[in-house]
Amino acid sequence: MKREDLKCPKCNSDEFITMPNRYNILKFVDGKFEVEKSEFTNEKERIFCRDCSIEIDETTSLRNKKVVLKNKLN
Repeated sequence: MKREDLKCPKCNSDEFITMPNRYNILKFVDGKFEVEKSEFTNEKERIFCRDCSIEIDETTSLRNKKVVLKNKLN
């Protein structure tokens, strides 16, 4: 596997983030917000490039063993 296959094809970043499929329920206690509990949503977790925010096609990336950007038509 080539080193560039491990990076974002658009901006060359090697860091990726997820859009979480859960949310926190907060309470305001002693002048600050505290997490009371976290709950999952029915949404699928999505992966994005940390630098340019382009969505990554996880299925194709895993199949091709390289980072592949998501097609905007999907």
